[in-house]
Amino acid sequence: MTQPIAIIAEALMRERQRAGLSLAEVARRAGIAKSTLSQLEAANGNPSLETLWALCVAWIFRLPG
Repeated sequence: MTQPIAIIAEALMRERQRAGLSLAEVARRAGIAKSTLSQLEAANGNPSLETLWALCVAWIFRLPG
């Protein structure tokens, strides 16, 4: 079974690349460190709900509704 962090990491990288955005730009928009985003995309770490929310708000993911 795939670990949740691996699923999140893959989705983060895929959607960032699909949007044509750099790590630095997404991190800036989300208000997080570039190194934090890099670690998350490498499936290292344990993102908080606040970090995941910040990434959603940064337009990496479109929320339904």
